[in-house]
Amino acid sequence: MTKRLITSLLAFATFTGVALAAEPVGNKDFNVKAQIDLSLLNRDNFVTLIEPAAKQENSREIVFYDFADTLCDVLAGEAAKFTEATGIKVKHVCTDGDAATQQFIAAAQGGATAPADIFFGPNNSMRALTEAGAIANIPLVDVLPNAAKLEDNAARRSRGFTHGGTVVPFHRNQTVVAYNSAVVDALPDTLPALFDYARSKGLKVAVTNPTEGGSGSGFLETAMLALAPDCKNDLYNFSVSEMQAADIAGRCMMPVIDFFLKQKDTIQFTNGNEASLQAIANNVAPIATVWEDDLYTLANKGLVQKTVRPMLVSTGEVGDGDGFFISASTPSVEAALLFSNFLMSDEVQLLKLEKTGSRTARLDLNTDGKIPAEMAAFLVPDAMYQANTRPRINGLISSAAADIFVKQVIAEYP
Repeated sequence: MTKRLITSLLAFATFTGVALAAEPVGNKDFNVKAQIDLSLLNRDNFVTLIEPAAKQENSREIVFYDFADTLCDVLAGEAAKFTEATGIKVKHVCTDGDAATQQFIAAAQGGATAPADIFFGPNNSMRALTEAGAIANIPLVDVLPNAAKLEDNAARRSRGFTHGGTVVPFHRNQTVVAYNSAVVDALPDTLPALFDYARSKGLKVAVTNPTEGGSGSGFLETAMLALAPDCKNDLYNFSVSEMQAADIAGRCMMPVIDFFLKQKDTIQFTNGNEASLQAIANNVAPIATVWEDDLYTLANKGLVQKTVRPMLVSTGEVGDGDGFFISASTPSVEAALLFSNFLMSDEVQLLKLEKTGSRTARLDLNTDGKIPAEMAAFLVPDAMYQANTRPRINGLISSAAADIFVKQVIAEYP
């Protein structure tokens, strides 16, 4: 089937609500062995086909690798609930993402069974894992009932790598501008106006060094999108070489450099994500660039003022996230599919948001009223998040831009 026809059918299915049968991604055949005929699987018949076969497999324990230390306790508890409800044993293992990635790749290259049936791992590893043949080429985002309405970029791409839906966007995080509402009246939603406001009030803005923390590199990417809008297509070109990326960064950073060199009286640079959060907590700066989930976690521990609020600038702020996939070598495909659908359920997605501020890529999951009011205040409202979140730009360009920023901006600050 041609790419154009597949795209047309997917669009038709989305419009009409018709559930299409699964087709292997990137190959004419599925690279995983199942009890059922995977080519017949779709969202409508998922439970009917999968559940009986999965429960026949429950004599074997499926292994779930989880690389996110902040979610380890939450997911261990949810895996136990799944086992209690279905009888399917799940061994939840907290692991190092990079080490686990190498284990999966080595197993695939050696023709061995992977160490886990499902791996929730770092997005930047998905290209290498796919190229090694470690990921089952099932279009999970097209067959899991709980993944019916996902943000499209998150559903089919991982940091610019198009995997076609074999990796489910389980966790999303978001860079935000946080501010202490007890000090700041109403923060403007554009970068120029935001810094003009801070200057007029004699306030400091804590900005994370982009080479020292993701909230800093994310904020720099946000600034490039806002201050160099003509560069958008270049910033999202993931096929450029390292040399081309450096050229793009040099050109697109010119207005950014000019802007930030004019903010010397306003910015307080920090050397890490935690330091920017501490700048707010310690009243060093009432405005700071942070990760939303880091802010939420700190607030949940009572370590930040109750009056701190997050916001996204109207030109968009970048966010990222991580996903899970089913191993190509799993002998328990149906059980892995059933557990995968459970991971995208309302219960799990809302619980990880409530406990850690971990966002969801599900557009049909309204969080309003689902999170305790005292904690919901530390999350960007759904409407603002969905309207203003943006994907991370090309990583090579981001890294080159960060180096330029350190040399030409931070070095010039007192």
